[in-house]
Amino acid sequence: MEARLVLQGRRSTIVATSLAWLLVLGGGRAHAQSAEAAELFDRGNKLMDEGKLAEGCDALEASNRVEPRAGSLNRLGQCREQNQQLASAWSAYKDALTRAKDPDKRKYAMDKAAALEPRLSYLTVSVSDGSRVDGLTLLRNGKPFDPMLWNQALPVDGGDYIITGRAPGVEEWQTTAHVPVEGAKVSVEVPRFKELGKLIPPPTAPVQPAAQPPPVTTPAGHEPAPAIGRFTTRRKLAIGVAGASVISVVAGAVVGRAAKAKQDDAFKRCADPAIACVQADESNALLSSAHTQAFEANVAFGIAAAAAIGAGVLWFTGAPDAEDPRRVSVAPRVAPGETGIVVLGRF
Repeated sequence: MEARLVLQGRRSTIVATSLAWLLVLGGGRAHAQSAEAAELFDRGNKLMDEGKLAEGCDALEASNRVEPRAGSLNRLGQCREQNQQLASAWSAYKDALTRAKDPDKRKYAMDKAAALEPRLSYLTVSVSDGSRVDGLTLLRNGKPFDPMLWNQALPVDGGDYIITGRAPGVEEWQTTAHVPVEGAKVSVEVPRFKELGKLIPPPTAPVQPAAQPPPVTTPAGHEPAPAIGRFTTRRKLAIGVAGASVISVVAGAVVGRAAKAKQDDAFKRCADPAIACVQADESNALLSSAHTQAFEANVAFGIAAAAAIGAGVLWFTGAPDAEDPRRVSVAPRVAPGETGIVVLGRF
């Protein structure tokens, strides 16, 4: 139906928006039997016009809960369709079709439902016989999911669906399925549930403390001997003596190299001792100093050897089970013409 107004003196025309959809959808408040339903219906229409589709659909759905009517259901279907909730829109048109007595309303609902049906998305929650434990309940987005709907391809709006499975004595299972807005077929397989008894390890016997050795008893007036570690006093002394041996070797090597250098320098000044040399005095002085340093190097090497021997004796005789109140001491001995060690002990 269209109203046309022609302004005199102008060729342009202004065409008013057709109000035929009001006849198809129910005509608004004039046909409402409940003031509350009419108020909700008008609010839903206003919100839709403002582009607030989610709020508008909620208002129209509330109007239908108060008083279901074919016209308000058709309008709800329009709102859901614009809000990309195709399954909800299809359901609203199907409900309108069952209530419509007016042929125009009935045809409108039938055509819209038929146009939407091939575009619907479907979600199937599959429950095999192996997954059907006693007391099993399924939830879809937190709401109970009727067993009559299991293993059925159901039209749903696009979005995420959280599927939860619960039963006594088994571990809770949960998964999320994403369903596209249009033309999708999604299936969720409920797995075999894990028994809680198999997830809990069996109790273990308490660990008994290790048996402690009996305390060492000593005669009255005597203190028990302290425990002796691996590095006894004698072995610590052996390590110190070994260090001194290493230092002596290094010192002897340094002094010996210096003596050799002076000797070579002396021979360079006077190559043949049997032939008179201008630098004879300097050469003799260098040789004398070289002999002194060579002796010192020999002494250092002797001390190193003696210290090494002493360190070995101290180490092997200083085992934890060998040390006792008896004392043994080893010291190097260096004298003109001799090098050695001195072992002192109290037995």
